[in-house]
Amino acid sequence: MLLCGVSELDITPSLGSTMPGYFKDRKSTGVIDRLYAKALVVDNDGSAVAFVVLDTILVPRELVENVRQRVGRFTDIPPERVMISATHTHTGPPVVTTTFYKEDESYLQWLAVKAADAVIVAYRGRREARIGFGAGHEEDIAFHRRFFMKDGTLRTNPGIGNPEIDRPAGPIDPQVGVIRIDDADGRPMGVVTNYAVHTDTVGGTEYCADFPGELSAALKKALGEQTVSLFMMGASGNINHYNVLGGRIEDYAKPLSRHYMKMGRILAGEVLKVREKIRTAGEAKVEERNTAVTLRYRQPTQEQIEEARHNLANLPESNVEVNFARELLEAARRGEGTTEAEIQTIAVGDFAVVGLPAEIFVEFGLEIKAGSPYGLTLINELCNGIVGTYVCTREAYRLGGYEPRITAGNRLQEETGDMFVESAVKLLRELKSGG
Repeated sequence: MLLCGVSELDITPSLGSTMPGYFKDRKSTGVIDRLYAKALVVDNDGSAVAFVVLDTILVPRELVENVRQRVGRFTDIPPERVMISATHTHTGPPVVTTTFYKEDESYLQWLAVKAADAVIVAYRGRREARIGFGAGHEEDIAFHRRFFMKDGTLRTNPGIGNPEIDRPAGPIDPQVGVIRIDDADGRPMGVVTNYAVHTDTVGGTEYCADFPGELSAALKKALGEQTVSLFMMGASGNINHYNVLGGRIEDYAKPLSRHYMKMGRILAGEVLKVREKIRTAGEAKVEERNTAVTLRYRQPTQEQIEEARHNLANLPESNVEVNFARELLEAARRGEGTTEAEIQTIAVGDFAVVGLPAEIFVEFGLEIKAGSPYGLTLINELCNGIVGTYVCTREAYRLGGYEPRITAGNRLQEETGDMFVESAVKLLRELKSGG
């Protein structure tokens, strides 16, 4: 018998806290909408897994370990069968440390308890349920953000309507993955949405869950307030929300852009359409498998170090290049080394979720989906910790742009994406075959 439980708990921090997301230290001044820890527990005959989604820009590895330990103490879910990811909102809580702002350790400790409690509440509220999956298509709110220019160079976000743009440097992933969870009588319990686009549409200094928050509000309005909406960010390291080639600047103006509402409602429309077509089942095999990948750190060149020192000494403090310089010099100070990245796969029936611990270029997400043996495969980035900001294609490292730039938190070896794809596809095939 399939049992499911869902829950959502408020994790909105106090005002005056740092809001990570940009190369400056912003302090929160208000609340547009509340931030949440959301959980889905799926249990088939005692084989249970938990999905946790946090309205944060990322999830530190220590937070993941603390949440899993607490879940293991209060439920029968093995800690390694808990998947924890971030919605990547850029108007969220202080969970990041850089050279120019700091995480809030007391908040992180509290957040670990709240995130674990969301799982515990969902677990204790399990009831007979039905689950199913489907996929829609939405290509009008996600756009590749790296462009070849007419002079042969490459730029990230070159500006709306820039006449020097030649063409986009890559694709998008327009698939809208949808998981439907109902109780035994067909009443909605939860919806999981998976889509690849950056959650950075709001700006300003007020807390906001960005378009996943608006998606949730729209789904609750349609399906009932009891419905819990979990948004899993697809592979979107090089995917943005605005149309550089055909958009208007006024449509995306920050802060307090209403574009996040538009995006949330468009997604909700597609999700609801797909959801109504999904056939659910009261039985589904539940499995989990994970592996660790050892990654080396890239090192800045001596030329880059000298340029950073020059910028630090000569540019005004307000120039964003000053903070980039600090970050590069911190990367140089830390030197060579390695880190461990967890790749996690969870399968429920004929759909699977792949958890990856960074912002992944869309090309890798498409490659994993193409190699997966499952009927639907969701890519869940910024999952189970953060081993590095961006995982770029090898070509992107040669071409340059924003994403490959070395910082203290963005220096994984160039082969990382290929290693992630290989590991994820191998795990998926092992899950499917039962090997």
